Amino acid sequence: MNLNKPLPVAARCALYAALLLALVTLCTRTQAQAPAPQLQSLLELSPTAPVTRLPAIKAWKLAQGTRVLFVENHNLAMFDLQISFAAGSNQDGDSPGLAATVLSLFNEGSALMDANALAEGFDRLGVALGNGISKEQSFFTLRSLSAPHIREPAMHLFTEMLARPGFTVEGQRRVKNELLTQLKKDHDDPHALARTLIYDELYPGQAVARSRYGTAESLERIDQAQLVNFYRRAYTAANAQIVIVGDLTLQQAQTLSRSLANALPAGPALTRPYAVAAPSTRGKTVHIEDEASHTLLMMAQNAVPTQHPDWAAIRAGNIMFSHILNGDLREDRSITYGVLSDIPNAQGPAPWVISLNTPSRYSQGALARIKALFAQYLEEGPSEIQLNDVKQHLLRALPQHTASNLEMRNELSIIGRFNQPLTFDYKNRQIQALTREQIKAAMNRHLRADGWVSVTVGPDVVQQPLPDPIAPQTVTAQSCMPANR
Repeated sequence: MNLNKPLPVAARCALYAALLLALVTLCTRTQAQAPAPQLQSLLELSPTAPVTRLPAIKAWKLAQGTRVLFVENHNLAMFDLQISFAAGSNQDGDSPGLAATVLSLFNEGSALMDANALAEGFDRLGVALGNGISKEQSFFTLRSLSAPHIREPAMHLFTEMLARPGFTVEGQRRVKNELLTQLKKDHDDPHALARTLIYDELYPGQAVARSRYGTAESLERIDQAQLVNFYRRAYTAANAQIVIVGDLTLQQAQTLSRSLANALPAGPALTRPYAVAAPSTRGKTVHIEDEASHTLLMMAQNAVPTQHPDWAAIRAGNIMFSHILNGDLREDRSITYGVLSDIPNAQGPAPWVISLNTPSRYSQGALARIKALFAQYLEEGPSEIQLNDVKQHLLRALPQHTASNLEMRNELSIIGRFNQPLTFDYKNRQIQALTREQIKAAMNRHLRADGWVSVTVGPDVVQQPLPDPIAPQTVTAQSCMPANR
């Protein structure tokens, strides 16, 4: 058979028609299945925030008085735990540094195991530990695999460490040396120096104004009896809060929390001393001479505690003003790498703190510029665009709060500490409901244009005017991004 013989005309026409039909069908199908056009710009994003399904929070109170918060999450075969005590440095009384000394002594071993034995035990199990202290609380964290053969011995060691601290003489010597070293570091740290001066001005003579680590003299006076007494008063089950997140059932979390609380000393919760802000006076500026290449500028005035009805409005105002400062000083004038503006979570009054590093020749100009912008902000309040921008940003950031066990653990700690509703979006919903008029009114109720206590740390040099704003090359969309959650 000759395969090269040409087909008859009719056959060729039929073949061409079939091929054409197949091609049309293929093109139609391909067009129908074509992917949607790719995103070319962030400006194309819809302003509508995604719907977020938030994990359920369970809470209960143990017979000993311990409050427990729990989120069940089986994404990883691990769990995170945090136990907090109202045992911060504001409980030091007449012995500054007492709370920090007790907290640090937990690192020195228990009554049955020295520090090395405890550390080796946790290392064998692959457990990660942490602890810390603030003005208002001390805390301990644990991260472990959830399998019973790991979880149970890990919790046994953790409970041993908390329930039977050693307080050995050698341990006390090491801890006091560590705290003295920290005090020396703070003395040479511009940020620590500035913050100390600001707290002294805002809260004179109060425990919140003192260093968490005390003084060299107060540390030397702390003795064994004071340490034991503080532990028995402050590390009781009633003075504790437990947060658990991870691969446990509700029953397992209840059993674990009950066993931990049972091992702690019995006793009532401590009364929590709250700082009282100094009477409102005109602000002041203090300069600390330092041979640095730049100047640290820090300024603050008293704000409101986290549970105050105006907290959400002040917080939203802080986020927007932080954006204004970064836009003016960083983006338009290029005199700093960034401006930090934050109000710490606190049960007592807390300061609104603004800080930045800038070339020393611009330090006074930057200070004056911030004050002028804040005075204008108090007078005019935020714009609708600024407020809507913040609301959209917070909605889009909401999934981050539940993205990991660690994020949820931190959020639960705040929810429990301030007795907030058991939902991860409570603070977000508060801000979503605010109007610009409410924010302006709250800001003017609690803050003053001339109320800033300011500290500059750097060399005393001839001052120059701030650079003129840089003319924008193109119109771009900007986002109101907060400095902190």
